[in-house]
Amino acid sequence: MSSSYVSSAGSSGHTPSTRGPLCHCAQPTVLCISWSDDNPGRRFYKCDAHGFVVWYDKAPSCLWQKQSLIEARDKIRVLTQDIKALRDALIQANSELSALQLSRSSVPESDLVTSIENLFKRHNYESDKRFRRVVVSSWGGFVLAAAVMVYMIKK
Repeated sequence: MSSSYVSSAGSSGHTPSTRGPLCHCAQPTVLCISWSDDNPGRRFYKCDAHGFVVWYDKAPSCLWQKQSLIEARDKIRVLTQDIKALRDALIQANSELSALQLSRSSVPESDLVTSIENLFKRHNYESDKRFRRVVVSSWGGFVLAAAVMVYMIKK
């Protein structure tokens, strides 16, 4: 199982209090969270050298919890890709604007250049607004799914 946040296998939640049993190689293990389709949100102990060691959560999540976590995971992945595309588009627009400013330095100010700059500023503002909205909604959904799971575990 991988410790990457974008992998389908698991993500690490390393804190000193999450140390678990020793691996068969006598190395300490850490508590991680599985994001696989079979065990979404289920915690396990992982050795850095050998991967999975033993489950922390003895029973897998029930069907509706599993489905909710898979949907939240998939939505976060899609939104992460959207954010990357927006950042790439912003980098492209900034480089085009820089090229425009270089060419403008030899040409007198015109209404066309001013309108392009205003258009770019509006587009940049809207992109930032969409980016913030995407981040807030994706984490809101994830927190809601996690809270429901914690509530059900405590029962």
